[in-house]
Amino acid sequence: MSLNQRLRGAQRQRRSLWHQSHPPKDISPTTPVYLELEPERVSDLELGTAETLRRTQAELQWYRQLYEQTPAVYFSLDATGIILSVNQFGATCLGYTPEQLTHKSVFDLFEESDQQQLSNAFMRTLTAAPQGQTASWEFRLNCPASKVVWVKVMMRLLPSGDKNFVSPVNQGLVAINERISPAQSPQKNSLILMVCEDITAYKQAEVKAEELTALAVQQSQAVVQTHLEEMAGLNRLKEEFLNTVSHELLTPLANMKMAIQMLGITLHREQNFLSAMAKPQAERSKAPRYFEILDNECEREINLINNFLDLQRLDTNVKPWVLETIQVQQWLWRVVELFKSRNHHACRQNLHLHIAPNLPPLACDPFSLERIFVELLTNACKFSPPDAEITVSARLIPDNIQFQVINSGVEIPHSELPRIFDKFYRIPSNEPWKQGGTGLGLALVQKLIQHLGGTVEVESESNLTCFTIQLGLKNQG
Repeated sequence: MSLNQRLRGAQRQRRSLWHQSHPPKDISPTTPVYLELEPERVSDLELGTAETLRRTQAELQWYRQLYEQTPAVYFSLDATGIILSVNQFGATCLGYTPEQLTHKSVFDLFEESDQQQLSNAFMRTLTAAPQGQTASWEFRLNCPASKVVWVKVMMRLLPSGDKNFVSPVNQGLVAINERISPAQSPQKNSLILMVCEDITAYKQAEVKAEELTALAVQQSQAVVQTHLEEMAGLNRLKEEFLNTVSHELLTPLANMKMAIQMLGITLHREQNFLSAMAKPQAERSKAPRYFEILDNECEREINLINNFLDLQRLDTNVKPWVLETIQVQQWLWRVVELFKSRNHHACRQNLHLHIAPNLPPLACDPFSLERIFVELLTNACKFSPPDAEITVSARLIPDNIQFQVINSGVEIPHSELPRIFDKFYRIPSNEPWKQGGTGLGLALVQKLIQHLGGTVEVESESNLTCFTIQLGLKNQG
């Protein structure tokens, strides 16, 4: 028997002896147990970390795509202006690839004439407080392969010291974790964010608008010059017309006036005509009454034409007036006395003159001022009843000499006052002593006062009518 056989026999003998000494027992469990093979479990922490990483990567990829394709040029620059990164859209817009622009000076992308201004703006941004207000400028580019000519540049300082700043550089997102020691300059490790927005179309439209405005201005100037020349020509024609009308109308009237005066002299010699004219109108014979009508209407026609021509000349005459200095006391007394002597038949009212003492000299056109007073006195006589009071006064008020012509016994309705200086306007009235006028006298008064640099106003109440004239003493010689 071999050794192996002897060993196996011994093992069987031992098992038999064990079974003999140990009776069999029921070792089956009350509940069956099933054995399964289970894979090794991954912890929840590991699963959460992996999911967060996946989401973070997806989010970063989305932000990167957004950054790369945003329709503007985004630069990150170091403190010397070297380009650290640029987005894909911006590089393409400028005619480059991101790799071609990285590590290049940003100043080389701009016109040489604008580089100094850009450098100044860059330095101001570099020395500004971090997270400060963003400033903007407009500069011209020098990128031959780009259609962009003008850009609006915005810059902001973002220092990297003690901060985690994520900057897209070339193919990935690189975390910049640099700590600046106290001995280092704060600008050395600072980061400049520069955004360039294309404003070429806007600037071209602006230039075009300026050019169009300068066409427009030249055309307007040409049109204005043409109109001025036309107006000057029309004024010359108008002046020639007025001169012709003045001669053709006034010459026959002057002859008629002279003939009427000669007729009056002849009739006086033959029939004592002046004595007949002095009688009341009801006692006169037909000849004196006809003569008076003829003389008055001829005078009225002469005044109408003179007033009309003078108004037209005042509108067209731009020549400066030659002013004279007058002594108001002596001058006004002479004007009133001359009016009384020339109009003793028509002016049957009591005419008074009140002049304040020590009035200063007045620089004016004495002929125009005399005509103003004659017109106002004529109206006062026409529209006041016989034996009414007419007062002419002059006094000094601050910086002005004030003249007044006041007539009593007549009142202008308030509704008529706004129209009293209109051309050809006459106040309607049925009073027998209020004679009709040309309707140009007060319009001429207002125009003459305006040319003298003064004002005229009218008030009427309590059975009185007052015309007030004020002439300034400023700039008096």
